[in-house]
Amino acid sequence: MNTQPDMWMEFAKSFGMLFVVLAFFLIALYLVRRFSGRFGTRGSEELIKVLSVHHLSPKEKLVLISVQDESILIGVSPAGISSLARFDEVPKTSLEPAETVTGFQTLLKNKLIKGKHSHKMPAERDSAKSGTDSGKGGMS
Repeated sequence: MNTQPDMWMEFAKSFGMLFVVLAFFLIALYLVRRFSGRFGTRGSEELIKVLSVHHLSPKEKLVLISVQDESILIGVSPAGISSLARFDEVPKTSLEPAETVTGFQTLLKNKLIKGKHSHKMPAERDSAKSGTDSGKGGMS
């Protein structure tokens, strides 16, 4: 009676089937997480929009959201989420749709370039020559 090789063969088959089932579940979980947000809102309008996010610290931020023609300012911290203010109308943003699609880096670069050309900060030597206050605490 040679039962030892038969037992190891059955163990290998059982372990192989377990591995196949686990691999199937992991692949299914990956696909569900990857494609879950893409199919739910097709053809419908977004009900909740994030208008702006301002980070106060690494774990705290202010978020301005729009829900059904109303703006809500919420605070997010490790202790929880709280509503800070409500506004009756949604603020209009000056962003064009093409700018929002291009990404944050392009938007920031455009704003910095516009900012350089719109006003020039005087250098310290220029303010000393013209006799203007440098803003360092002296009153005239």
